Amino acid sequence: MRSLAVGVVLLFPLISLGQLPSSRCDSTHAPLAECTSLTEVEPVPDVDLGGDDPLAPNPFLDHAGQSQSAQTAALTASDNDLHAGAGMIARRELPKKPSFRWRRALFESFLFLSAQQAYVVPEDYRWIVGKSGVPFNHYWRDYKQSLASQFSSGWNDGDPALFNYVGHPIQGALTSFIQIQNDPQGEKLEFSNTKAYWWSRFKATMWNTAYSMQWSMGPLSEMTVEKYGSKARPPWNHDGTWPCKEKNCFTGVGQVNLVITPVGGLGWLLAEDLLDKHVVRRVESATRNRFLINATRGALNPIRGAASILHGKPPWYRASRDGVRLYLSDDKTTTAPKEGTRDAQE
Repeated sequence: MRSLAVGVVLLFPLISLGQLPSSRCDSTHAPLAECTSLTEVEPVPDVDLGGDDPLAPNPFLDHAGQSQSAQTAALTASDNDLHAGAGMIARRELPKKPSFRWRRALFESFLFLSAQQAYVVPEDYRWIVGKSGVPFNHYWRDYKQSLASQFSSGWNDGDPALFNYVGHPIQGALTSFIQIQNDPQGEKLEFSNTKAYWWSRFKATMWNTAYSMQWSMGPLSEMTVEKYGSKARPPWNHDGTWPCKEKNCFTGVGQVNLVITPVGGLGWLLAEDLLDKHVVRRVESATRNRFLINATRGALNPIRGAASILHGKPPWYRASRDGVRLYLSDDKTTTAPKEGTRDAQE
């Protein structure tokens, strides 16, 4: 029994010495995976965790049974969804700028044309209906004759100077204002030496020129309705009597209106813009009397007021001061009424 105990004591140190780790594990730099004597867990192979790459495989996520291809597909799908969302935002249309109101402008121009013809028709009724008593009789025949006489006529058309050099510039200014009040980019512009202002007034002059061409030689013009320049309407003397017994007779057609209407209309338009900015504005800043303000606007801008009526607005309406009720004299600026005041409630 004593010999058995001695044997156990001698063998125990040998068994313990065999369980010690190898010399490689004594180094602090040796990884735990190389010291297999300290653990029974299989060493994990060195893998690249992918760093910042979101598509790199992660072995610590694979323990749930998700394969590397599944991870890549999921991340790719997520990235596609992100790009699709960004594409939808990029494709979202920005709000469009208000465009020119063509239908309204043409309708207002037709109303003005109808008013002009209604003024002329009673005086020229005998020529409008002709011998047959039917308006527009021999329309194309008379129209071709009138066009031929237009190109061969001189400057003067036989109308009084008041008509040619005052009446037609007024017509040009009114049709210019029709274009302006239907143009969102120009209706609120006041006189200024800016590109936007001059471009707006140039477009208005082009509209004025087109209307003047229609009034003088268009399909519903003095040529086709009143038969100016045609053989159905004989020429007259300088005092308006007929038949013509003078050397120089007049037929009602000439180049004067084709030039004076757009040029004079632009001049009248600029004059009203200047008066509105430098005179009407001063009256507005000096008083709160609505009657005085409206009367000043109408008196100094009569043609703009007539165009406003065609537009369905009062003659003193100004798009540049739309909604403004009070005009203060202390700071020389226009001020809208405050909420809760008597003017705001009105």
